[in-house]
Amino acid sequence: MTFGFPMFFWGLVALVPLVAVYFIRTRPRRQPVNAFFLWQQVFQQRAASSLFQKLRNLLSLLLLALAFGAAVVALARPRFDDGSAPDLLIVIDRSASMQAVEDGKPRIERAKELAHSWITALGGSQRAAVADVAKTLEYRAHLTNHARLLKDAIDGMAASDQALDPHALDELALLSSAAGGNTGKTRILFLTDRHSAPMKLPEGVEVVAIGGQGGNAGIDAADLRWESPGRASLFVSLVSDFPEDRDVELELVSAADGALARLFTVHLPARGTASESIAVDAIEPGNWLLKLRGKDALDADNIAPLGLNAPQPIPVQVSAKNPYFFQQCITAFSRADALFEPLEGFARLSLAVGGAPDTECAIVFAPVGDSPFWKNVGDEIQPGPPEIVSKDHPLVARLDPALLGFDGARKLAAPAGAVVVLAHADGTPLLYTCSAGGKSAVVLNFDPSREEFYLSPWFPVLVHEAAVLLTGRENQFPSAVATGSRVEVPGTEEVKNAKVEIAGKSEPVAAAMPAPIERVGNYSFSRNSTDWHLGGAVFSAGESGAAPAGTPPPEVKLATGWPLAGWFLLGAIGVVLGEEFLYHRRKVG
Repeated sequence: MTFGFPMFFWGLVALVPLVAVYFIRTRPRRQPVNAFFLWQQVFQQRAASSLFQKLRNLLSLLLLALAFGAAVVALARPRFDDGSAPDLLIVIDRSASMQAVEDGKPRIERAKELAHSWITALGGSQRAAVADVAKTLEYRAHLTNHARLLKDAIDGMAASDQALDPHALDELALLSSAAGGNTGKTRILFLTDRHSAPMKLPEGVEVVAIGGQGGNAGIDAADLRWESPGRASLFVSLVSDFPEDRDVELELVSAADGALARLFTVHLPARGTASESIAVDAIEPGNWLLKLRGKDALDADNIAPLGLNAPQPIPVQVSAKNPYFFQQCITAFSRADALFEPLEGFARLSLAVGGAPDTECAIVFAPVGDSPFWKNVGDEIQPGPPEIVSKDHPLVARLDPALLGFDGARKLAAPAGAVVVLAHADGTPLLYTCSAGGKSAVVLNFDPSREEFYLSPWFPVLVHEAAVLLTGRENQFPSAVATGSRVEVPGTEEVKNAKVEIAGKSEPVAAAMPAPIERVGNYSFSRNSTDWHLGGAVFSAGESGAAPAGTPPPEVKLATGWPLAGWFLLGAIGVVLGEEFLYHRRKVG
């Protein structure tokens, strides 16, 4: 047995005055009395019980000395080990799956109770630190033997809506390697339900499994996008760790008034995944909630808030002698995905043939004359297959350049800074992007009226890809993202009215960009006079699905419950109470 604070044994010196107090006899004072026979009876009774009185006082002294000694030993913090036990770093998983309820109690509460028990068993004679982890590792209490401080840090933990980052514990590799080099100075204990994306724990981290009985199905991906005006496409992906197949019901409701938009059923295989895409008619822009009906272990992944933003068509005009095919193209894309909105005079984008129009963006076929977007226009060059200069450029991501003849291309030079995508064999640029004077353009160096290019499938493809690229629509604003993500709201002005709506209650959120999405809810932002809607959801197959298969982690052996000092202190209190119960009061002298 060793002691954490052996200096407290000096307190046993206090037994000397205690014993002295018991053996001090008070000298009676002489007082004249009227009758002596009454005092004779008292003296006779005291003489008769003198031996018993001495034994009783001695036993009382021994009991109090025993209680005092036990209290001193408790203060010295006795331990059964050799006193070289390592420090502890207790890391608690607070990812979304730790909200799962098993046998009436969330997993996070089970982890906190176990950590509490460990700290109680330390008895203040061993140091520990406390941290939690979800997206990142956060230290709640640094190394200390102050049990109350450690327990308060644990009590302050709560499960988040975010998934466990597979690399969140990587920084512990340095600590565990340092511990290995110093004969185990720190022992790292990770309390987790093991529901996460595949992760490789640093060497030396001991896993303590919490719960994990299963019985959950959740939404791990969802999307809501316009398919045509007034009609949207809903996509959902589900994951299950139930041991049997089941049919689950999902409903899409308005977050504003709870109005039901769609109710449908998905067949979910045992410990498997399933996905479904359906059309939703007569739907309005705004916040929506996709709910998985039924009861399971984890509620947080049964709901996927979604945002459906009003279409933002690109104002477009045509500048060509024969605008018919351009107008047909604009009409087609206006009906399909609301990409274009014909708007003469205030257009942002121009579809032109010949000269460059005075708009913010332009798609120009068959350039002629002088323009900031080209120079030195000369004679026609011999048509032929182009050479790809910029491989994997988004302008040619969905077409085969070898099928384009580029008939009518002319000798010209692109301005400085232009990005040439396709070029003639002699180096003449055939397809390129450029910017000048705050304006940008995609230049297509060929005549679209030749070789019936207007009727080919590549004409609308090129117009669509060029328009999306010039107006920055390559990355559409998402309908929903996983919690822990950051989102940039389109626009240049200050973001206003940034808020999140959770269970019908609205709360302000940070307006700084990119906006952090930390909780499950419907987020709304206002920027450049446009309202943007976005959903934040768990969206993690690791959190919602089954724990990884394989050999379970070895059992971690660590003392729990009351420390040895606590039992000594409890014994001291018991002896004092027993002495008081037997003698009613302490006899002195």
